[in-house]
Amino acid sequence: MNVFGFSSEYYHIKIEELLQLPNANIQVTQNTLAQIAPEDVFLLIGKESKSIQDVLFRGREALIQAKQQGLTHFPTRIMFEQRAPQLGILALIKPIRKKYLDYSTQSYEIALNDIIDNHLERNLKTEETAYNYSDRNKWGVPKDQRQSRFHEIDESFKDHGYDKNHPMAIMLCRGLGVKDKLHQGHHRMFFCRKYNIRYVQVRFLATNSFTGHLKTFFLWLNKTLKYKQVN
Repeated sequence: MNVFGFSSEYYHIKIEELLQLPNANIQVTQNTLAQIAPEDVFLLIGKESKSIQDVLFRGREALIQAKQQGLTHFPTRIMFEQRAPQLGILALIKPIRKKYLDYSTQSYEIALNDIIDNHLERNLKTEETAYNYSDRNKWGVPKDQRQSRFHEIDESFKDHGYDKNHPMAIMLCRGLGVKDKLHQGHHRMFFCRKYNIRYVQVRFLATNSFTGHLKTFFLWLNKTLKYKQVN
């Protein structure tokens, strides 16, 4: 397994937020460089639990040029250091994977369509299904409380739009170790659609990702099964 993993998608991140990041000061192997298109912008997320800051790995000149041309957001790929490379295929087991999850140290504004068009959602929430975490509602919230909370969020979105202080979370390579998935924020996605909100705030988190033949196989399997995917 490589030292670094990569997001399965590109995200249109706000240029100003990327330019505020320091440049990466790390050495990478030729194998890693071979996976990086030289013209692409790469954000290397850190590790919140260890206070390792997010950095801009590549693309500052491209971002400056894009900003001068009047662009506000730029397609960016996310890199992360493998959290527990010794896990191998065991990283697919949720309780084991959860022990090694770690977040980016910052949140970023991205286009809502990055989530929708790339099929990152695992379900679509409605007022009827809001905050109901199982069929029997064993760990959920009583129906009256669920509806009350749902309407509170509705009013907040209607009056104030998307609150950047409450970013959603995207887990890199969550689906079968190769496909990015929305980790937290499915209820907020409902209101973003309802009120035609174009940009949202997100954080990225990761454990591991597969490479080589395993990656090829699981990408095929993910596409074939449409693994936990909303179309």
